[in-house]
Amino acid sequence: MTAVNSMNPKDYEDYQKNNVKASKSQIKEYIQVYAEMAKKLKSEDAIELEAVKDNIRKAYPEEIYFTLVDEKEDFVKLTLTETTKQYIIPVFTDIREYALGSAKISKLFLDKLEMKEITPEDISKIAEEDELFQGFVINPHSQNFNMDRNGDF
Repeated sequence: MTAVNSMNPKDYEDYQKNNVKASKSQIKEYIQVYAEMAKKLKSEDAIELEAVKDNIRKAYPEEIYFTLVDEKEDFVKLTLTETTKQYIIPVFTDIREYALGSAKISKLFLDKLEMKEITPEDISKIAEEDELFQGFVINPHSQNFNMDRNGDF
C-alpha cells in the first residue's frame, strides 16, 4: 500500500480503486505551516504569512474534500450562533481526517451520517444559492481552519 501525496482528483480515484488510507493533502500541510508560523509571529497579518496564504488559496481549488451528509443527503450544517440560521459546513482533507472528525460530529446528530465527496465547485454553488451559507471549516477536530464563502480566511 502506498501513501498518496495529495488528495487531488487522481489521488481520489486511486483511493477509491485501491482503498489507500494514507492519503495526504497538500492544503493540510500548508495549514499546518500557517498555524505554526502564526503562533510564532503572534499576528495573523504578518507579511511572512502571505506566501503561505497564497499556497493555501492555490491548493484549495485543486483538491477534493469530504463532508458529512445526513440521511436526506443534506450537508451537515454547523450553525454559527443559536439565534441565527447562518451556518458553515465541515470539510475534511483526507480519509483519516474524515474518520476522526465525523466520529466526533456524529455524536451531535441523531441522523445516520455518511461521507460525501465535495469539490470547490460544489462549495461555490452552495455559496451562490444559499445566503445563509457563510463558509466552511477544514479538518474541524485537528486543524480547525476556517474559510469564508469566497475562499478567504
